Amino acid sequence: MSSRLFESAKEYAKKAYELDRQKRYREAEVYYLKAAEILQKLINFTENVSLKNLYYQRAMEYIYRVRELRGDVQISSSSSSATHMHRGSSSVSEEDKEKSELEKAIESIIIAEKPNIGWDDIANLEEAKRALREAVILPMKRKDLFTGARKAWRGILLFGPPGTGKTLLAKAVANEADATFFSVSAANLISKWLGESEKLVDTLYKVAREKAPSIIFFDEVDALLGARGQSGEHDSVRRVKNQLLQAIQGLSGDGDVITIGATNTPWDIDVAMRRRFERRIYIPLPTEESRKVIFQIHTRGIELDPDVDFDLLAKYTVGYSGADISLVCREALMRPIRELDASGLLEDPNSKPRNPNMNDFLMAIKKIKPSVSPDEITRYEEWNQQFGG
Repeated sequence: MSSRLFESAKEYAKKAYELDRQKRYREAEVYYLKAAEILQKLINFTENVSLKNLYYQRAMEYIYRVRELRGDVQISSSSSSATHMHRGSSSVSEEDKEKSELEKAIESIIIAEKPNIGWDDIANLEEAKRALREAVILPMKRKDLFTGARKAWRGILLFGPPGTGKTLLAKAVANEADATFFSVSAANLISKWLGESEKLVDTLYKVAREKAPSIIFFDEVDALLGARGQSGEHDSVRRVKNQLLQAIQGLSGDGDVITIGATNTPWDIDVAMRRRFERRIYIPLPTEESRKVIFQIHTRGIELDPDVDFDLLAKYTVGYSGADISLVCREALMRPIRELDASGLLEDPNSKPRNPNMNDFLMAIKKIKPSVSPDEITRYEEWNQQFGG
C-alpha cells in the first residue's frame, strides 16, 4: 500500500511541476496539495525514520511552493494605491484569522481531561518513575523548592526499545502532576497545519504557558528532530527544528512547562536537541517480575483457567516488551472465541466460550516473537552508558 501511495504522490508532483512551468499556477496548487496530502498519509504508515523525514521534507517543499504561488498571485493582482490600502486593512484580519486557526489546531491535540493512566497501570519501572517524579511532579507541586540554582528540568527524553511504556509513563506523569497534556507527533505538525509548522510550534508553547502546568509530549521525536544539515534537508525543516530548540531553551525552568520526548532511536536525534533534553531516562525491556505484572494487567476482567501460571509465563517471555506481551494476551484470549466460532455456536446467545488456559498462552507465545533483537538491546545500553542519566 505504501508503494502505491508513493507512486501516486510522484505522479501528482510531476503533474504539478508541469503545470508550474506552464504558469498554470492555480492548477499546479491543486496537484502540489494532493502530493503533500499523500505524503502525510505515508508518514503515518511507515516505521522507517529516514523515510518519514524524506516524506516530511518533500511535503514541506510542495506546501511552501503553494504559498509562494499564492503570494505571487496576490502581488500581481493589485496595482493601485487604493487596492494596497484595502489589502493592508484586510491583512490584519487575515493575521487574526490565522492566529485563531493555529490556536484551534493546538487545542485539537490537547487531551482536555487528565490522562486516565496512573503509576499502578505501569508494571514496575520504579527507577524511571522515581526519576520522572523528581524531574516533573515535584517541581510542579512544590515550586517554592525549585528556585535559584535548583531549577526544574526543561526537557526530558524517554528512550528505549519500542513497546516498553514510554508513552504510558508520560501520560501517568501528567495525571499525577494534574497537568495539561499536549500530545504531539511529527504527523501532527504536518497534518494539523500543513506548511505552518514553525508558527505551530510557537503557538504550542504559548498555549502551554497559558494552560500551565503543562507537559508537552513529543512521540517519535526522532522523526522530527533528526540531525540537522543532512543531505536533502529542506530549509523549512531546518527552521522548524531551530524553532523547537529555541522554544525549549526559552522555558523558564520553574516547572510550569516541561517538554518530554520519546524515541526508539535516540542516536538519530540532533546533537543540539539532545542537549536540550537535560534528563535522558532509559526505559528498558521489562524484568521477569515486570512481565508477570504485565500479564496480569492485560488479562484483567477475564476469568482464566486455574492452570494459568503467570510466573512461568514470565520466565518464557525473556526479551519480550510490554507491547509484545499485550499481543500474546490478546492472542491467547481469542483462542476460545475462535473455537466457538469454528463449532458454529458463536451466534447462539446461550453458548459461552471456555476459560483461556495455560496452553492458549503457550501457543500464543509460540506464535508471537519478541520485536526487539539482542543486538538492538546492546545498542540501547551502550547509548545509555554514553548519554543517559
